[in-house]
Amino acid sequence: MRVIVNESGFGPPKRCRIARMRPWSPQTLYDAKPRAFITVGTILALGMMLWSLSAGVWTVWGGLLRFAGAALAIVGGATQQLRQDCRARSNWRRDAPP
Repeated sequence: MRVIVNESGFGPPKRCRIARMRPWSPQTLYDAKPRAFITVGTILALGMMLWSLSAGVWTVWGGLLRFAGAALAIVGGATQQLRQDCRARSNWRRDAPP
């Protein structure tokens, strides 16, 4: 018989000392975040671009809002792509029956 000993010299713990973690956000909110980022970022960037073209004024705040909208859209798209890639590589399937 082989005994597993950890660094402290004691055997494996009798029970897990780490409590089960609660999810930080509901699943629907977790799934909606990348799409919301893409939508809000696109509306913000295009809206500020159209406003600047119609008003004929290019302000610093307008530029910052366009940059923030583009950044939100990029982060949302990257997050969604990373989640899809991670789920495709995972052996654990959400849709599989228990």
